[in-house]
Amino acid sequence: MNILIVDDKPENLYLLRVLLGSKGYGVTEASNGKEALACACETPPGLIISDILMPVMDGFALCRAWKEDARLTSIPFIFYTATYTETKDEEFALSLGADRFLVKPQEGNVLLDEVEKALLIGEQAGKRSNHTTATLTKISAEVSAEVSEQDFYRQYNARLVNKLEDKLGEIAQKNRTLAAREQSLCEANARLEERVAQRTRELEAANEELEAFNYSVSHDLRAPLRRVEGFSQALQEECAGQLSEQGQDHLRRIGKAIGYMGELIDGMLELSRLSHGELLREIVSLSAMAEAVSAKLREAEPAREVSLCIQSNIVVTGDRRLLGIILDNLLGNAWKFTAKTAQARIELGVTERDGETVYYVADNGAGFDMAYAGKLFKAFQRLHFAQEFPGIGIGLASVARCIHRLGGRVWVESEPEKGATFYFTC
Repeated sequence: MNILIVDDKPENLYLLRVLLGSKGYGVTEASNGKEALACACETPPGLIISDILMPVMDGFALCRAWKEDARLTSIPFIFYTATYTETKDEEFALSLGADRFLVKPQEGNVLLDEVEKALLIGEQAGKRSNHTTATLTKISAEVSAEVSEQDFYRQYNARLVNKLEDKLGEIAQKNRTLAAREQSLCEANARLEERVAQRTRELEAANEELEAFNYSVSHDLRAPLRRVEGFSQALQEECAGQLSEQGQDHLRRIGKAIGYMGELIDGMLELSRLSHGELLREIVSLSAMAEAVSAKLREAEPAREVSLCIQSNIVVTGDRRLLGIILDNLLGNAWKFTAKTAQARIELGVTERDGETVYYVADNGAGFDMAYAGKLFKAFQRLHFAQEFPGIGIGLASVARCIHRLGGRVWVESEPEKGATFYFTC
């Protein structure tokens, strides 16, 4: 049994084809009424399932032409529609001679049951009408008489106007919804702009407070610290002979504490300055910059034997000042933490991870337990005692701040006594 399915949407044709094919029905497809009539006249099907809203010739016009054709009038006609769903639509469809009027979507078993019922009715009608061609002609004439041309177009136009009014109503509702959304969006944008402006004012005020704090640190804290240092030196120079060994030890401790306090103040100011200032992006040779840092390190400790491997032609685009601070601290740390390592080795290189260019500084020095890596890039945090490796814990915090300002990331991999590798992007 072959069934003709008519719909202008390929996905609907596909669903019907699969469903009917699962029951062994042959399927012929058409995308509009005119195409369906041509297919049916060439090879009449056992049943037709047609949509209504289609280009060229819609389902209503197809059904009327179908029932007026003596060759096709006895073939069951099923409307399967998602657009024309009102009772008057069904009444008009049935008045044209349709055997079934089904609204999309239907459960597969329900649709197949309706197909079987329509085929059964069609077989019975065919047996009654195949005695003579005159009988077919009479049926066709009766259908045409039932729905005159004038009455057809009157009802047809009514259905079209009704659908047009429905569609206009939908469009009007969508326009109202869009207008409401646009109004909400405008209001949200206005609130967002006000929040941005407010946040900008707050940030400006915070920057002013930070500048005032920096001034206080550099002047108000340094001034009394210098006085303490001065009196300590005077006491050491003028009264050293009157002090016991313990008293002189106290003075030495005071001197060290003053020096450490000065370093902390310098670190605080350095971190503050890294968060400000205009970024001047330019092409920078990291290789050349690292060679300069390496030369300074060797000059400071010429007796040390360190293998310093710097990959050539590493070029980046970034702020020269910030990149210099990054290399100063990473190479300086590697130099410091390989001080107790025989055959010390430090390397600057570039690699690629997940399609991203990544730079690294690696050493085979002291290393550390990765369980404490979370502290590493915070200010004044140290993983080694100052007696082992000097410092105040500001270098890697500076590195992190510089890299973040450049829009990059920084992370580390390490093991105790096996060195560390610091990776960064920029």
